[in-house]
Amino acid sequence: MKKIKWKFMTLAIVLGIGGAFATAPRQDCQGATQYRLSGGNYVLAGTLGVNYICFTPSAEICTYYKVGSTYTPCMNGIYCTANCKTLNPTPKKAKN
Repeated sequence: MKKIKWKFMTLAIVLGIGGAFATAPRQDCQGATQYRLSGGNYVLAGTLGVNYICFTPSAEICTYYKVGSTYTPCMNGIYCTANCKTLNPTPKKAKN
């Protein structure tokens, strides 16, 4: 009987620890400073919805965020600053 009791106690502890890790809050990358890859360098992307949008659907990586010294992909899409209604977004030319 003691062996069964110890097995159930051990199982309860393992499940409790596993559940704690499974439900731990994860970092939301969209709340972090966003960067984009430009010419092999990471530069500030700006504010989503104000300076740029990530045009989807696309398998490209739109923005990155920094974890320590590593840039980690955050959002998929095509980085677009203007005229993002076509699959090949290009900025609008200013009228003279």
